[in-house]
Amino acid sequence: MKAVEEFSHRIRAFVAPDKILVATDLDDLEYLMPHAAAQARACGAALTLVHVIPPGEAMPLDASAIPYLDVASLREEARQMLERAAQPLRDSGIPCYVKVLEGQPSDQIARLAHELNAGRILAGTHGRRNLKRFFLGSVAHDVLRAAQVPVCTIGPHAHAASAFGAPRKILHPVSLCGGCENTARVAMDLAEFYRADITLLHVLSKDTKYQQDAERIVEWTKSELKRLVPEEAALWSRCTVKVEAGDVVEEVLGTAEEIGADLIVLGVGKDVTFWPIRGDDTVYEIIANAKSPVLSFRRPVERRE
Repeated sequence: MKAVEEFSHRIRAFVAPDKILVATDLDDLEYLMPHAAAQARACGAALTLVHVIPPGEAMPLDASAIPYLDVASLREEARQMLERAAQPLRDSGIPCYVKVLEGQPSDQIARLAHELNAGRILAGTHGRRNLKRFFLGSVAHDVLRAAQVPVCTIGPHAHAASAFGAPRKILHPVSLCGGCENTARVAMDLAEFYRADITLLHVLSKDTKYQQDAERIVEWTKSELKRLVPEEAALWSRCTVKVEAGDVVEEVLGTAEEIGADLIVLGVGKDVTFWPIRGDDTVYEIIANAKSPVLSFRRPVERRE
């Protein structure tokens, strides 16, 4: 009984964390903060806004440029920007704190999430000058590898923030590799908590459609997806299984737009792989181009009945 209660608590913390860490490079605040507020209200969570000043940030790009801001000035400017972003949330009743740190962003973000016992990290996908500098690339790779909690990424073209506050439609791409049962179960838990419709999607290789037994392969794959849906799911959600053949990223993004997904849920390996036939870049391409929030978490998630 104690093990079941502990697991239920972990799942509750996963789907509705009481603390959310919002990592920002400051230029993404305009589109990031509405989502942070919506998630905080949906979960009843407190927010901590953090900006990390990376090594060398205060150095001038041009060696001939003599004047440049020192780190103390950068810290104070960042703190003031975070305070301005936090105050409207506080006024609306959402607890909101600010932190300005120095160091490697991925290390500091993961460390702070652990110290705060945050249940989720929220970050924007496009940072300074829209060059994807802050989150995508090595920072994203390292955060997803280091963080023990889900990472929710928000792009500048994501749907209205209120949608994720109570998501109505969730897309969960399933790779059907090891641990997919656990990740599907977590996605189903999210759908149950929010009473949202959920679509399980598997993408076959492009060549499948040209094989003689293509129809049989598709039907077998659908049966595998249906096996991941608990019998009681019909009581609280409408669950759909979908099998497509083609490019993984294109099919995931296309399906998300087709069904009007409010949230994409990805289970990634500790090496940040997602789809065996694509490799690491799959996660980043989905994150960078999604028109909805993407919640990524490391698999497998242990589940005890």
